[in-house]
Amino acid sequence: MKIIDNVKVKLADPLSTFKYFERFVGLFCIIIPLILYLADDTIPHTFRPSISNYVYMNNSHVFGMLMCIAAMLFIYNGAIYYKNEQHMNISWHGQWYNVILGLSLIGVICFPHEEYPIPHFTFAGIFFIGNALVTGIFYKDKDKKKSIFMAILIIAAIPFAFADIISLLAAEWISLTVIGIHFVLSSIDMDQQVTVGKPKTLI
Repeated sequence: MKIIDNVKVKLADPLSTFKYFERFVGLFCIIIPLILYLADDTIPHTFRPSISNYVYMNNSHVFGMLMCIAAMLFIYNGAIYYKNEQHMNISWHGQWYNVILGLSLIGVICFPHEEYPIPHFTFAGIFFIGNALVTGIFYKDKDKKKSIFMAILIIAAIPFAFADIISLLAAEWISLTVIGIHFVLSSIDMDQQVTVGKPKTLI
């Protein structure tokens, strides 16, 4: 019963709930390529050239499901920011950018890259470049160098793919991993806010 009571207390605290939600979004971003690889029954069983290419596997519904989950997580994340800004002392930036990034993922789903390359890569670009801008612009002063480095890493992986140094899937996975780390680090800042007991502006 004590465990159940502790869970109820955690769920009743909007900051605590949001903190764990941030971590879930981050970890989900990191494991998306791995889930797609495991769901692909193509022979030989190897990684596809890009994440978007998994839409053409036999179990293409898994691709759609994962991308929809990711999109809804981003959109919901932005909605939580909007709802709890004053109570949680969270930056106004969070009211809009995660919603835009989530909608861009829906665009990626709706326009497969072989049939609709221009809209597909436009939405994919909005997602990755948007995440880089968010990471590199909206930061606390103490996290400036770390945030700018992560933003550069999100973008830098893509040219390596076009130069055939790494696959596009590897570049996308690196970018998603950095995005995921950004979410996790953001939730750690929330831990520090609770520990210190002083309100801080969170991104």
